[in-house]
Amino acid sequence: MSTSSVADPPLPAQGDEGEDRAPDAGRPREVGPAVEEPHGPDVVLRRGAGVSLLAAVVLTLVLEVSTLWRGEPRWLLDQFVTGIAFYADTLVVWLLLLFVWSLIGRLWWSIGLLSAVVIPVAAANRVKIILREEPIYPSDIDFLSEPGFLSAFVSPWMVALLVLALAVVVAACVMVGRRLGRRYPRPSLRRLPRRQAVQLGLLRVGVLLVTATLLFQTTKFNEPGNLWRKAYEVRGEHWRYWNQKTNYRSNGFVGGFLYNMPISAMATPTGYDQAAMDQVSARYTAAAERINRTRTGSLDDVNVVLVLSESFTDPTQLDGFELERDPILRTRATMEETTSGTMLAQLYGGGTANMEFETLTGQSIALFRPQMVSPYQMLVADYSSYPSAVGWFKSQGHEAIAIHPFMVGLYKREQVYRTLGFEEFIHDTSMQSQEMIDDNPYIDDAAAFDEVLHQIEDHDDPLMINLVTMQNHIPVEGNYDDPIDVSGVGGDQDDRIGQYARGLEHTDVALADFFHELETSDEKTVVLFYGDHLPGIYDSDVKNANNDGLGLYETPFFVWNSEGNVHRPMPLTSPAFFLPLVYRAADAPVPPYLALLDRMHRRISALQHGRIVTSDGAETPEESLDSRSAQLLEDMRLVQYDFSIGERYAVDELWPGAAE
Repeated sequence: MSTSSVADPPLPAQGDEGEDRAPDAGRPREVGPAVEEPHGPDVVLRRGAGVSLLAAVVLTLVLEVSTLWRGEPRWLLDQFVTGIAFYADTLVVWLLLLFVWSLIGRLWWSIGLLSAVVIPVAAANRVKIILREEPIYPSDIDFLSEPGFLSAFVSPWMVALLVLALAVVVAACVMVGRRLGRRYPRPSLRRLPRRQAVQLGLLRVGVLLVTATLLFQTTKFNEPGNLWRKAYEVRGEHWRYWNQKTNYRSNGFVGGFLYNMPISAMATPTGYDQAAMDQVSARYTAAAERINRTRTGSLDDVNVVLVLSESFTDPTQLDGFELERDPILRTRATMEETTSGTMLAQLYGGGTANMEFETLTGQSIALFRPQMVSPYQMLVADYSSYPSAVGWFKSQGHEAIAIHPFMVGLYKREQVYRTLGFEEFIHDTSMQSQEMIDDNPYIDDAAAFDEVLHQIEDHDDPLMINLVTMQNHIPVEGNYDDPIDVSGVGGDQDDRIGQYARGLEHTDVALADFFHELETSDEKTVVLFYGDHLPGIYDSDVKNANNDGLGLYETPFFVWNSEGNVHRPMPLTSPAFFLPLVYRAADAPVPPYLALLDRMHRRISALQHGRIVTSDGAETPEESLDSRSAQLLEDMRLVQYDFSIGERYAVDELWPGAAE
């Protein structure tokens, strides 16, 4: 067999063939070191398969460690004893490696290329879990088109270090491959005997087709009868959908990732049809009539401003540290005079667009399948219209404007806002003011509130404005010259908390000034203000100190009315129920859909995946709900299915104009 890796024997020098060699006839030939013969294709392929399996094991371990496993016995039990997650994960990674190998025909290049994918994925997963307490999902691929946003989570030197490490890994794989190529030369179709070449070609094509078929099935993981789903569930179902971080640790990184592959947003509720939705419509049309009998106000000529304040929280409610002063003193005073309470966020450290989605649609993330991790990206963007408060307010004579002082593509907002019906989207480059405070890289909240005031002043018709701020987005290190002092923590932690708290104080002042301007204006305005989630700045000590309750998922909210306020303390509330509170604060009549949400909130005030919180603050399993609460939850599930992926039988009756 001729290969490029083995040198041909040296040819004799010119003229040697016919010369007399008698003087050397009796002298023994000097024998050099023995040269090992290269192995044949069969040995090369067998040992290559073994090496590829070993590489798959190592790469799988890299992915599993990225879930922040620290050697807990429970993890070892889940991975290697009670479950088969690690073995199934390894099989998927091995098939992927075999696919690449059969495609390009070079094993060590294949290992290098796959490593160049796995290592960044593992690094991204680790960073996201640290900052947001959740792993990466298939839908996160959309963020690759927003490098500016990703740079907020990873510093340039970390990116440079990762690129350098990847270059070293790939180069090392290539060098190892070249050294081993002397003993294990790559079988070449052009240099093998015809029969062996045909066999090798057929083998490569066969491996390519088999691995491609099996890997394609991973994209259908959530479909009934999927063979990979069956493999992961061979020892029973262990999916922990209510905590995706735990889900990835228990079922392996690959298993958790596949579990979140695209799937329909909801299963079809039992009994869903036109007749069932007619009954629901009639029930809540009557409920709306009863609510509206005593309502004397109106939102017809009132500006409605929904303010999602990025990472706005009350850090004084957390254990584990103390602040020198209260950073939200003015906001706290406002909450004591208004309809106010604590919002239940879906996630720690992230989930902004999901909280915005719930507020604008009245739909709960908890009633979708757990794989629906980002409705903006995975659901709303696929439609030309979607039922929301935007369409409803427009049908009532309002103009709808979205304001977000950041890039337009994040969470597909530009596309989603068109689908929801916003008539104008004002962003970072189109705002009147783009001021920032000290070294904070984000447009400050004062500029965002000034934009709202400008739009109100500039329009004759009442406005529905949805503002999503950016000032308090991470990173917070080095943002301000005068951070608030922090005690009880050390290292970088006190600086992060102090910087973050100073940002909250800037928001607190800007918000008070905003309300002062609205009070002195001739315009009538109602403002819903809420924080979306806690920032991903706290280390394990602070997190562990607050693990007993829901403190890591609670943010302030309130509804303020320029025409006067009454203090109404609210129970722990999901943003899906904010719209009825806006109408309650204005004493305005509600459409039937908001009557459903109002009735629901009075019994079940907050929802998370795997968690139902009743209005008395108790966590109650669904099967333990009283009959009235169970009926409301089932009606809400029917309506959410109908409005989202169903036939929309009831939209015109329950929420006229909500879907244009």
